[in-house]
Amino acid sequence: MSPRAIAPGGAVVAAGEGCDAGSPVLLMIGDTPVGSSVARADGSFRTALSLSAIDVGRYEVRAWCGRALAAPLDVVLVSRVSGGAATVAILLFFLLLGGWFYGHRLVSHQTVRRRG
Repeated sequence: MSPRAIAPGGAVVAAGEGCDAGSPVLLMIGDTPVGSSVARADGSFRTALSLSAIDVGRYEVRAWCGRALAAPLDVVLVSRVSGGAATVAILLFFLLLGGWFYGHRLVSHQTVRRRG
């Protein structure tokens, strides 16, 4: 299968060779069919895989086309943490800290003024 990694939501394409010419090709993960094609005259095939029912994990994709072919497939969950959220949290922390410090100084100065 190529390429080795795709963007989230991208199409996964399986390609192989070694099938009998013109034979139907059925691609499966376990008992779940994920694609089908017909082998070309040179015994090669290429087809998109339907992975909507496949969970995260490591699988073996098997192609049945007069013989059995197999290739590994890793389905991973990719997440991205935005730097904006961290920046806002740090900014909020310093604003709260500054507000507390400023409020504390106001209260301490008001107490001194009343005594004097």
